Amino acid sequence: MKSIIIKPNLDWASLLMRVSLGGMFFLHGIGKPLIIGMAQVSQGFIEKGFPVWTNYAATLIEIIGGLMLVLGIYSRWAAVALLPVTLGIILYHFPYGWVFHNPGGGWEYPQLILVSLVTILFLGGGKYSVTRDL
Repeated sequence: MKSIIIKPNLDWASLLMRVSLGGMFFLHGIGKPLIIGMAQVSQGFIEKGFPVWTNYAATLIEIIGGLMLVLGIYSRWAAVALLPVTLGIILYHFPYGWVFHNPGGGWEYPQLILVSLVTILFLGGGKYSVTRDL
């Protein structure tokens, strides 16, 4: 019986990480104005002690940064821009504990996103990206 060996390929790994993470950020960001409504999202930010302007900044960064990751446009810079947003998400969910299925959501899933962004910083955009990372 032949064993199946998957050879390491950093370009495919980067593509998979970028597209999955970028798509998640884009859809999360675009859902705020189109599905939830910015007024309701702003209220949640205010209740957690964040200034209301951070809602709009985070939404814009999620949409633009997500698209940049999906397409592979300056992927490392997009990841850097998304890091503070992700830290804010962790702070938002921190009072609810570790596991994300807790009422209000915990911070286990956002910390996985944070580690994924750091992974993109290490991998870069890869061969299958619009721009090569610096």
